[in-house]
Amino acid sequence: INSIPSPYPRFSNEFIGIEQGKYVVVTSTTKGGKTQFTSFTFLYTPLLYAYHHPEQLRIKFFYYSLEETPEDVLQRFMSYLLNSLSGGKIRVSPTDLQSSHNNKPLSQEVLDTLGQEEYAKILKFFEEHVEFSPSRNPTGVYNEVRKYMEEHGTVHTKKKKVKGDLGELVEVDAFDYYEPDDPDEYVFVIFDHLSLVQSEKSMTLKQTADKLSEYFVILRNRYKVSPILI
Repeated sequence: INSIPSPYPRFSNEFIGIEQGKYVVVTSTTKGGKTQFTSFTFLYTPLLYAYHHPEQLRIKFFYYSLEETPEDVLQRFMSYLLNSLSGGKIRVSPTDLQSSHNNKPLSQEVLDTLGQEEYAKILKFFEEHVEFSPSRNPTGVYNEVRKYMEEHGTVHTKKKKVKGDLGELVEVDAFDYYEPDDPDEYVFVIFDHLSLVQSEKSMTLKQTADKLSEYFVILRNRYKVSPILI
């Protein structure tokens, strides 16, 4: 397939679907729902599509959750999954899912859905394909994703002459192209969010943000990774 179908049918002419090698920036005002929009569009939708269509594609997520804990992200997915598997009948917030309010215990309908085999299988699929990382700076993110890509494909090089430290011409092996082991694997990098990025040594926040974006462009162009920057 050429893309994972858009979850917004009426907007599909403008947003045809989720493609490999696309760099997306999600921006809005404070408390504008950026994380929720990103989760539904670029996490839940491709994850569940890959779960239901293993013959079409495989999937991998690197999730840099600087604003939330991995548990928060998982609990939000659990709430979404309850709603999805019940055909929209069950709407339970992550807070209520934990029974944080003593006077609002989970209903038997919710408990029965939580016990479904399909629910457990999808949660296991989530845990196997979504990798949370503590890296906060651009170089750490780039090295982690690049390492994964090069362990799951082959980098081809070509000879190239560059200037050395003394101005002399030096021949080096330069990047030519990348050949993935699985061309149908979609690799996403979700970074949430930019204002919390850890500054690189001797760089300002603006310079660090530029460096992260520069690395995302390299990952997109060389390896067809799909960075999602909030």
